[in-house]
Amino acid sequence: MSERSQQVLLREMILDLHYRLRLADDLFCNAAESLVSAAALENWNSRSEAVRKIREYSLALRIIHQDQCRIMEGKHAVFPAELEEWTFDLPDGETKAQLHLERLHAIAEGLELVLNRELLKMEVAK
Repeated sequence: MSERSQQVLLREMILDLHYRLRLADDLFCNAAESLVSAAALENWNSRSEAVRKIREYSLALRIIHQDQCRIMEGKHAVFPAELEEWTFDLPDGETKAQLHLERLHAIAEGLELVLNRELLKMEVAK
């Protein structure tokens, strides 16, 4: 495969990861809304739903990160341990869940920065 073809392929793979991060933003919004709802309703079903949505968001980010590591060199993100449903039973459980979601969102922002930097390097190299 020619150098030009490899660059085009790499660029398309980076754009795909960028698109998937945009889709993951929807998961973040759903998880955040569910977390706020769980805090307001204070019942097991709403808390369970919030944890499920946070886990979905986490899984999406982990997959994106794994794919990013396959095509780019760099530092690896450190994901927090999975959030458990009993977290809400802790005295500061809602805060822990919120901080967990914020950490995941910070990882997503970091992944996006890496992708943007790589795209910029490709544009400058042209």
